[in-house]
Amino acid sequence: MKVAMFTDSYHPTVDGAVISMERQCEGLEARGHEVVLLAPDAPSKTSVRWPVHYMPSMEFRSYRDYRIVVSPSDMLEYLRKQEVDIIHCHGLASMAILSLTAARALRLPSVLTFHTMANEAVKHYSFIGLREDLLIPLVWVYLRNLMRRPDMIVFPSSPIANEVLGHDVRPRAYEVIPTGVDRSAFSPGNRDPSMLRQYNLDGKRLVLHVGRLSEEKRLDLVIRAMAVLKREDPDLRLLVIGHGPAENRYRTLADELGLSDEVVFAGFVPDDILAKAYATCDILALASTFETQGLVILEAMASGTPVAGMDCRAIPEFVKDGYNGCLFDADTCADGIRRCLDGADEFRENAIETASRYSTDACSERLEKAYERAASVRRARTA
Repeated sequence: MKVAMFTDSYHPTVDGAVISMERQCEGLEARGHEVVLLAPDAPSKTSVRWPVHYMPSMEFRSYRDYRIVVSPSDMLEYLRKQEVDIIHCHGLASMAILSLTAARALRLPSVLTFHTMANEAVKHYSFIGLREDLLIPLVWVYLRNLMRRPDMIVFPSSPIANEVLGHDVRPRAYEVIPTGVDRSAFSPGNRDPSMLRQYNLDGKRLVLHVGRLSEEKRLDLVIRAMAVLKREDPDLRLLVIGHGPAENRYRTLADELGLSDEVVFAGFVPDDILAKAYATCDILALASTFETQGLVILEAMASGTPVAGMDCRAIPEFVKDGYNGCLFDADTCADGIRRCLDGADEFRENAIETASRYSTDACSERLEKAYERAASVRRARTA
């Protein structure tokens, strides 16, 4: 099978959707399939292992790391030449529309993965000057219209499927398929305390945060929790890996709270350093209310690191309070991190066991079956 992956964002921009797509590409290739990618063109490009067809685009002014395709260019000609069997889109914006256009023109089955709570994102990044009470209903109108068109919708977690379907979204078919974790890349064997020296964190208890530094990730809650926890444990530190549009805001907040030494911003790090950080830190903290899955959760757990996470959307599907980590709400973030740190040794083996249920190969096998079902749905509706 040859799969054409459409994406609204791609390198040098890296987010959860990009990582998820690439993880699926790796899993499908390992199972004998081929993949090609279609992405918005960008001023700078990164070398990747898959063929990428770039299409003319413009910068999305409300979120400067993202781009919008402005012309399909030679999209159909490229897909015909590649002789693809199925189209799979990892976005809800311009590429979603183009993927459906391509699938219809080429008479191919189409799949769309719902990675982003667009109704939440629009609060932060809309370029339309409308109030939220008017804007968010319009987003749901768009999503209802968009998501009834693919032959298959993939949701990364059950809570997200239930939430979206609860807004009267009626897909032709859907499956819940999380993105798997590469347990050869993320494991407790990557523990390496020496990597902490470059951040002056030797001998410290460490809370880790991994992800794009954007408003919806709610890193401010974790930073404020650190202001409470440092009074109890002067050796506690927060290591923040990633960058994004809200980085300056979070840095300023840490400074205002007197946490210049306690909160270390490492920026974007190579994969090997990330794997070591997961395995070396004591816990991962995730305060986002935006997660459709939260790939960092399974990466941390595969590394033997428990997770303190917001009791919201997808996070409780993977984090079980008192078993492999702890859950908290907006008012109890400090307590959730404290409980997770105190129980980390007890939670560690359970975290590894949880991640073992979501291997890349197991999730790729489920995706294969979703592709087969999508093809069956298309045959039935065009018979």
